[in-house]
Order: sequence, then structure tokens, then C-alpha cells
Amino acid sequence: MDPVNLAILLLHPLAALAVITWLIRQHRWRQKSKLLKSDERKEAVQKHEKDGEKLYILTWAIVLGGFCANALYRIRTESIHLPEALLPSGAGGLHAGGGVLGLCLMTYLWRKGRAARDLRNAGQSWATERQQHGRASDAIMILIAIHAFLGFLWLVQLLT
Repeated sequence: MDPVNLAILLLHPLAALAVITWLIRQHRWRQKSKLLKSDERKEAVQKHEKDGEKLYILTWAIVLGGFCANALYRIRTESIHLPEALLPSGAGGLHAGGGVLGLCLMTYLWRKGRAARDLRNAGQSWATERQQHGRASDAIMILIAIHAFLGFLWLVQLLT
């Protein structure tokens, strides 16, 4: 395989692994937060919220980057034009659909996190928002495992 094509193919999964690692650390917040007290907890909450904002933007970048990498690879190897190259075929279509679903869930997670923060800062009850935020995070962790596996299968298919 051409080294440029290989680099194009590996760009998305390698960047995604870094973001997934960060997402897993962010997900562990619920367990860690129970052990923190007072000022240490306030600082950790602020870090969790800032990291959540960054991860939301990075998730968009990873998914859009995956579509762009796939399109570039297909243009280079299949001699097709841009509109057709944007939509993956075969196993890639399922992986791409999972990426779009993941973006929808991340948007829901992000909104629930912001809503919980705003209610907490306003002194109102925010338990429901916090619970929904946590459940969305759990669903995303499951989707990430499935999505990464499908992506791995697709990558193997492309490399052989």
C-alpha cells in the first residue's frame, strides 16, 4: 500500500484512540467525584466541565476528520469525485452511521452537562439533569466499544 494512503487511513483511528482515552478518563469522573471534598471537589468539577467542552469539540473534529480521510482515500484509490466519496460503502457505512449516532449522543451529553451546571449555579435542583448526563455517558461508552470494533474490522478490510 502507498505510504500516503496508509497515513490517510490511520489518521482517524489514531486520533480517535487519543480522544477515546480522554473520554474514558472523563467517564470515570462519577467514581472519583465521590472521594473529593470542598475546594478540591470544586476545582475537579471545573476541570471536568472544561474537559467536557474540549471533548465535545474534539469529537466533532474526529468524526468530520474520519469522513474527510475516507473521502480523500477513496478519491485517491477509486478515482471517484467528492460528493460520491463522502459516503462510505459496505462496512464503512455502518461505521459512519455509528459516528453520526455518536455525535448525536455527544451533543445530548454536552447539553445535559451544561444544563446541570447552569441549574447548579442557579441554586436549583439539578439531580435529574445530572442523572441523564451520566446515563448518556454510559451509553456513549458502550457505543464507543462497538464503533471502535466496527472501525477496526473496516480498517482490516481496507488494508487487505
